[in-house]
Order: sequence, then structure tokens, then C-alpha cells
Amino acid sequence: MSDLRVLFFFNHGLRCRIMDFFMNIFTQLGSVVFAVLLPLTLLLSGKDTLINTGIRIAAALICSQTVVLLVKILVHRPRPFKALENIIIRKPTRDLNSFPSGHTCAAFSLAFVLAAIVPGLSLIFFFLASLVGFSRIYLGVHYPTDVVIGFVTAYVSHLFSASVFF
Repeated sequence: MSDLRVLFFFNHGLRCRIMDFFMNIFTQLGSVVFAVLLPLTLLLSGKDTLINTGIRIAAALICSQTVVLLVKILVHRPRPFKALENIIIRKPTRDLNSFPSGHTCAAFSLAFVLAAIVPGLSLIFFFLASLVGFSRIYLGVHYPTDVVIGFVTAYVSHLFSASVFF
């Protein structure tokens, strides 16, 4: 199935009030605010294990989001709601570049670190990260390939940060 067909299926075919509500919540799990507050809260916790987790999350996010920003600058792919007609959008983002998905990358960066620390909950972490990626397509701010490359960037960045820093 093509990028555009999947985008329109998610953005139009699945559209309903309940999905609108939940997708707007799930997308926040990959937001800058969440990605900064979670490791910061852990770093300020005063507990060694939580501080270590906060450091690992911060390292993974710094690596992955640096790659995302550089690729966005180099590629300049416009967001679906800017490039296509008939995209349903509720809250347009200020960042006009679509490729890759920073929210998806951040969510999977968190998931990879947390799954390595608490393997018994890894399915939950990856499920939530997947919902972030799905939400980005549903909300009309990313193409499916943006989300896939966001995931790949998170994975490679996790491998890099884990091998270099830990």
C-alpha cells in the first residue's frame, strides 16, 4: 500500500470523535514537553536507579533528536496538511518539515531505554510508542514513511547511545 493510501486511510477512514480524543492524547507522549519532563523528573528524584534511567533517556533523546533535526533540515519534506488537499487537521504544528517524525522517534527512544531497564513491561512501552506513531498519521501531520524512519532513527540512536555511554 502506498504512503498516500495509508495516510488517507488513517486520516479519513478511521476518523471519529473517540479517535480524535485519544489520538490527541497519545501524540503528547512523543512531545517535547513529555520528552523533557520525564528524564528531568527522574534526574531530580534523588534515587540512584531513577537518576540512572533519566541519564539513559536523556542520552538516547539527545542522540535521536539531533539526527531528526539534521534530517529535517536536509530533506525539507512538507507536512501532509501543507502539501496535500483534503487532509483533516485540527492543530497544525509550527514545524513545517515532516521527515522524519520527531514525536515517533522520541516515543520509541523512550520505549527502547525503558524496555532495556524493565523488560517485563516492554510490550506496553512499544505499544504506547506505536500509538504515538499512529497518532501522527491520523492527525495528518506525518506520512507513514516519516513514522517508520522516526522508529528506525530511534533504534539506531538507542544502539549508539547505549554502546557509547553505557
